[in-house]
Amino acid sequence: MKKLHTLLALVVAASMSITNALADQIGDKAKPLSIEEWVKNADEKHAVDVTDGKNIYVVEFWATWCGPCRSTIPHLTELNKKYKDKGVVFVGISNETAEKVGPFVREQGSKMDYIVARDKENATNKDYMRAYGQNGIPCAFIINKKGQVAWVGHPMSMEEPLLQILQDKYDLDAAIKADALRAQISIYESMLAKEDPKTKEFALDLLKKIGTTKESLVNLDKMLDAAYGGQDFEMVNKVLDQMAKVDEQSAKRAEDIRGQINSTRAIEKYLDTVSEDDADKDAVKVAEKELKEAVKGNAQRICSVAYAIVSQLGDKAPIKFVMELLDEADKVEGEKPMPSPDFFRALTYYKIGDVEKGDTFAAKAMDAIKDENIKKNLQAYLDRAKPVEKEEKAEDEDEE
Repeated sequence: MKKLHTLLALVVAASMSITNALADQIGDKAKPLSIEEWVKNADEKHAVDVTDGKNIYVVEFWATWCGPCRSTIPHLTELNKKYKDKGVVFVGISNETAEKVGPFVREQGSKMDYIVARDKENATNKDYMRAYGQNGIPCAFIINKKGQVAWVGHPMSMEEPLLQILQDKYDLDAAIKADALRAQISIYESMLAKEDPKTKEFALDLLKKIGTTKESLVNLDKMLDAAYGGQDFEMVNKVLDQMAKVDEQSAKRAEDIRGQINSTRAIEKYLDTVSEDDADKDAVKVAEKELKEAVKGNAQRICSVAYAIVSQLGDKAPIKFVMELLDEADKVEGEKPMPSPDFFRALTYYKIGDVEKGDTFAAKAMDAIKDENIKKNLQAYLDRAKPVEKEEKAEDEDEE
């Protein structure tokens, strides 16, 4: 059976694996940009040279299809306006075709007010994204006046290091040290893939090097991604234990991630168990018990796995068990989940074709919502989920 991935998406936003060899590291000289076309705000006769030592350069990789990239465009424009007179040049690079990039940039207008270019045969992507082990966009690179790549990360997080570099307060040595650990995380990932017997020893030593400072969190996240992607759950738990030691906020986040992972594994095991032909009743009971334990005390998570069961199994879903889960969600004390368990009861009954019961719980769910915008969006979701009754279908066919 196809594995459930909806909950897994909540665990980490970053990519699950770094598959490319890390040829370059922080502190290395930046490579020249290979550009097919300067789309906006650049004179092709005076193309941007990030190696000239005249400016600080921010090179950002994006795409028209990337939702997060779209949301960072105004932020980049704001930073460009703020720092362009202080010697900072912003360049956004896409590896898409002219037919896609050109119209998009024109449509953005003043919202996208910095240099925009198209990559030449993916060469710039290779020299930056792949060389530095970056798989997700948007991704920005800051190049200092010495022509060194000084920082790599999400554009929404770059203003502080950019300001430090401008003020000559940036600790490049610390960044180089941290990036060396990032390279070792990639080695750990490769060892996992090869089932190297020394993987555990290497990973434990690497965790000690990463440490428990706030600066460690970036590499702890990368280590978590690698361990989860390689199904090394023993190491996943060790990384989360270490993350919890950083500060109170990190401890809370580690607890939430652990809960997400445990619930994901539990729902996958449950779905695999009940999907087997002639599923063993005792095995199903064990899987149900483990799933309940994994989501215990978290109403939102309970609602999510309950509806996941219905979504995956359809009319074969064990409705009694699903409703037991949603009853448990009602009993959880504290802040109530949004949407409510009644919302998921409505979706469940709609999924199995019981419109009358679905309508009953949909009405209860909507009555409890005070925010009109939220109510409008959730009602639209329910309307899409509600099956068309046979009489309505017949009428529609007659009209045609």
